[in-house]
Amino acid sequence: MFSQILYQLDNPWELFVLFLFLILFLILFGEFGYKKKILSASSNRAIIHLFTGLAVSSSPFLFPNKIQPIILAFLFLFINLISYKNNKLKSFHDIGRESLGTIYFPLSFILISGLFWDYSYQIAASYIILAIADPLASFVGNRKRKIHKYNIAGDIKSIEGSAAMFTATLVLMTLVSRFIFINFDILNTTIAIIICSIAITFSESISSKGSDNLTIPITAFLFIELFNHLNQNNFLSEFLFIIILIFIFLFYFFRKKQLSLSGFISANFMGTLIIGFGGLDHLIPISIFFISSTILSKFNNHQTMNLESNRNAAQVFANGGLALLLCIINHFYPNNFLYYSFIAAIAAANSDTWGTEIGKFSKTNPIDIISRKKLETGESGGVTAMGIVGSLLGSLLISLTGYLFKIDVKYLMMIFMSGFFASLFDSIIGSSFQSRFISKSGLIISESYIKNYYLFTGDKRLNNDAVNFLCTVSSPLFLITIDTVL
Repeated sequence: MFSQILYQLDNPWELFVLFLFLILFLILFGEFGYKKKILSASSNRAIIHLFTGLAVSSSPFLFPNKIQPIILAFLFLFINLISYKNNKLKSFHDIGRESLGTIYFPLSFILISGLFWDYSYQIAASYIILAIADPLASFVGNRKRKIHKYNIAGDIKSIEGSAAMFTATLVLMTLVSRFIFINFDILNTTIAIIICSIAITFSESISSKGSDNLTIPITAFLFIELFNHLNQNNFLSEFLFIIILIFIFLFYFFRKKQLSLSGFISANFMGTLIIGFGGLDHLIPISIFFISSTILSKFNNHQTMNLESNRNAAQVFANGGLALLLCIINHFYPNNFLYYSFIAAIAAANSDTWGTEIGKFSKTNPIDIISRKKLETGESGGVTAMGIVGSLLGSLLISLTGYLFKIDVKYLMMIFMSGFFASLFDSIIGSSFQSRFISKSGLIISESYIKNYYLFTGDKRLNNDAVNFLCTVSSPLFLITIDTVL
């Protein structure tokens, strides 16, 4: 009956109205069931999750273009933002923990469909997995009988729930494999299904506060596209060999406590996507950044190394997230300047890290880059002569890697300058806007929030990871500016 109604709706705006009505009906039905104590908030969210996920997965085949589905997603996002801010729609939000899942869900669809609407089957598969596998994992993980819990990134997960996530994803991908893995032989299809399922399961395991509604479909979409790209270019065997080496390499640093578990998983994600979409000319620069910064940290005292070098997922993506994004965009929309921007982002991260690590060897205290006041070693916003030299060398090292891949000398110099300017920008932001917290006694100032400490200066939302990310973002902007001027 419902399929006949869809078939008769030739006008996409008529279909838009129907979908909007169904969304509003689900919301109102959920609120009614919650208030009448027929449905718990968790059950209601699972129902909404399932039906909206299936509706979203069918949208590329029902709508002739992305205009109407994206408008629907924006409306759903707007409703959830308002209800979350004003504590409304408790059937969505009253689940006993902080979760932005209902906000991340439409946001993920806006991002994926807005950029990749023509990849119909990849979109469909990604949201079928989100609609079915994710609620199943939650259901298994929330059973009352004893389960084995773990916590990687802030949310408590369970081994049983993750196993259910992996199994469901494996089954679903197998069922749709002939639509998403075109011209694959049986062996390559099997490899693709297993690795994609592992990646999607790990993306769920390191997600917190409902961000799995963002990470699961994006991870699914990217890994499906990744294996299609590898298969088309006959690079799958070499790719598997390289990612095994990456895993072993990163596992060594994980065992040496240079990476936390979330950092280890995230770095593997990053390395896998960068080598798959970008190749060695993308992997080598970011590897040099990681290795050189890690080696430098070892020259500092043991206490500093433990506090600052045990990188978690946030720190990994703060330094390399933009580079990864540029690599992915360059795959879908090839452009030489995107590669230059990729190198510039890494040059900024390396310049900032080298400046910090080498600056710690200075015999004089750093001074605030704006106020010129003396600071403690390692405090944000501080610079030393040795630190500035370190920043120059860090940016130079990464820019020179571009020479291996035949980047014009003119752009190498521009990348070098951009990376260094970005490290100075990092210090300026660190001095002006980065949050600092002070103890009740007023004697201790910390850049990380500690219980019973008060905000002393800056914006509490702008921590060191956010400043590092802004540093990497500024470098490609400096590169564009320099290129325009010259």
